[in-house]
Amino acid sequence: MPGSKQMALYDYTALNSSNESQAGVMVEKDKNGVARRLLQQGLRPLEIRRHKQAGGSSFFFASLQDKFQAKRITKTDVEFFTKQLTLLLNAGLSLDASLRIMKAQSRKPVFRQFTGGIEQKLKEGKSFSEALSEQPVFSSMYVNVARAGEEGGILPTMLTKISEYQATFQELKQFIISASIYPLILLVVGLAAIIILVTAILPRFEILFSGMGQDLPANVKVMMAVAHFFTNHYLSALLLLFCPPFALYKYLKTAEGRKKYDHLAIRLPILAGFVRDLETTRIFRTLEVLVNNGVHLATALRITSGVAVNVEYRQALNRATEALKEGQQVGRKLKAERLLPDLAVDLLSIGEESGRVGEVCGQIAEHFEVELRMRIKRLIAMLEPALILFIALIAGYVVVSMLSVIMSINDIAG
Repeated sequence: MPGSKQMALYDYTALNSSNESQAGVMVEKDKNGVARRLLQQGLRPLEIRRHKQAGGSSFFFASLQDKFQAKRITKTDVEFFTKQLTLLLNAGLSLDASLRIMKAQSRKPVFRQFTGGIEQKLKEGKSFSEALSEQPVFSSMYVNVARAGEEGGILPTMLTKISEYQATFQELKQFIISASIYPLILLVVGLAAIIILVTAILPRFEILFSGMGQDLPANVKVMMAVAHFFTNHYLSALLLLFCPPFALYKYLKTAEGRKKYDHLAIRLPILAGFVRDLETTRIFRTLEVLVNNGVHLATALRITSGVAVNVEYRQALNRATEALKEGQQVGRKLKAERLLPDLAVDLLSIGEESGRVGEVCGQIAEHFEVELRMRIKRLIAMLEPALILFIALIAGYVVVSMLSVIMSINDIAG
């Protein structure tokens, strides 16, 4: 009907018969409809307000999101999709009705197309997991957990598990980013100070030194040449500074470059520890979610091999999958690969023998997530003074070199 209102989400707070406050979410056409339903349920409404979507709290931020992310579905969109769909299904709506509401309420055109596409697949007779599998933004882990939820009739519960899984890794990612901010600021400020020293201060001494009757030391000549090059050919200097890192970045994006980096990453003393703890956390957290939700261990290992970032770990998991199909224990096979920590594979073997693989995988993931956080904190604690010392040594060397020449001038003048 032309004048009919669309269904929307509303947050409410109400009192029950025992005068205890309870909050929840309800789908209705307007606030009056929410109030009527609450009264029918024996609840006295205290507050009813329109549910705010994540990332859409203000027009300004919504406009920024539409401007910079309007043409693609991001990981944030997938997390929002999971949380909102779980919320709507738990509110009692059907799957297709939930998708329609999400599509109607979204202010991001590509997200409306995204949810509409999944809804259309359902209308064509496909299952929800089949519709997800045709969307490249959903991992095989996501699809398989959703399939397990469909088959067991507990899709909202499975989506909650996926949401918790996503939140865990998002929190870990934010922790790593937050821990890296201060050292990066130190590095940028230090490099800027060195560039200013070389390009703005050293050239001022050139006039002073040009009138000297003796040759400058070799190190001062080199610094003057560098200062002259940066001052008069700054575009070329910028290219020399930024082209090598950019070329390395592009090379690492290739299959050959990524393979060599992965091979090197697990052999460098400091980097290898971070890669090991990160991959261990990612692998066993994924195995926990899959096995605890009814996915066979062989299938779970195959899916988890796609979650691992390092190619060496992916290959090890693939070999473990084949070993399991041949009747071997996964723990023993992974221990022979010597990539994962001994504690992790020993506990996995115990879990296989006791039939508690999912529970043990969760304990392993939690332990090595704590280890990873501690390792990052220790590195940052060492990195900050190391950066300060490095920058101070370079700046100090330049200053001392200049002062030594100035002192020599004074000696000649004296």
